[in-house]
Amino acid sequence: MRVAISTSAAVPIYEQIKTQVRAAILSGDAPDGSTLPSLRQLAADLRVSVITVTRAYNDLVAEGLVRNEHGRGFVVLEVDPAVASGGLARRIDAALTELLVAARDARIDIDEVHRRLDEAWRKDD
Repeated sequence: MRVAISTSAAVPIYEQIKTQVRAAILSGDAPDGSTLPSLRQLAADLRVSVITVTRAYNDLVAEGLVRNEHGRGFVVLEVDPAVASGGLARRIDAALTELLVAARDARIDIDEVHRRLDEAWRKDD
């Protein structure tokens, strides 16, 4: 699982971490039973405070996606496929809303958005 943060983004760092780890769990990239990187390790890798990572992980505990096991760290819980699908759909909807706002701000019409999306989709395959 790879986590990348942007210190220039308007989104708080703990929220960026939480969003990326949640996406990894819901997509199956972090399978149930696996452990997340330790608080200290992830904080060191990202060059952020342990408190920042702790806040992100504790939010994931509150969401029921991970649990903190003494001696093991934060362990990924099994996620109901319907819940995972719904979570991923909400992520897509949020990204589309952000795309819509950015396209309107840039005065890009829907045909150009479609063209760019098709191009990005093909490039990723």
